[in-house]
Amino acid sequence: MAMRNIFKVLLLSAVIAPAVVSCDEDTQLPAYVPVKVSQTFSKGEDNSLLAINGWTNYNEAGNKKWMIQVYSGNGYAEFNPYSSGDASNVGWLIPPVLDLNDGKDHKLTFKASQSYVSSSSNKLEVLISKDYDGTNVTAATWTPLSATLPTTSSKYFEFINSGDVNLAAYTGSKVHIAFKVTGSGTNADLDGSYQIDNVIVQ
Repeated sequence: MAMRNIFKVLLLSAVIAPAVVSCDEDTQLPAYVPVKVSQTFSKGEDNSLLAINGWTNYNEAGNKKWMIQVYSGNGYAEFNPYSSGDASNVGWLIPPVLDLNDGKDHKLTFKASQSYVSSSSNKLEVLISKDYDGTNVTAATWTPLSATLPTTSSKYFEFINSGDVNLAAYTGSKVHIAFKVTGSGTNADLDGSYQIDNVIVQ
């Protein structure tokens, strides 16, 4: 009886093994795409100061900084100069350094929206720097990146996709990306706010 059981086990093993191998050979796994930055701003309380490890939240002018906002369970980053009392509000949000020295081309994607923006001078910019030292924001050289951004005619708080922002020109370098908003808390034409979400570099 024991010999029969052993024979059944050996026979089943012989039948199953090729099927398992065949299954593995036929299965195509998606190509692995390494992610350099992935931030959804999902941590933090509504209307709280944005403080994420490795990220720089810098107010170049005025007292306002980027904040975490939560609406319908979705967290996002917002810079809002409204009622700041400052004639000028300029806020920078800078992710950690990106090491693009891996021989691959990279792209940046994110979502952005606006609220109550009525002038092109009340603007959101997406910038990149090769010489930012992690401390002196305004001493660095910042170059604009081409992305799809909200305009004065965009629907309030409706996120739009940035499109693929190509970083191939910076392959082999260490860089910083920055989101910069310029506005005013005393000029009603410049007190609109901007929101960003789902920042990914891959």
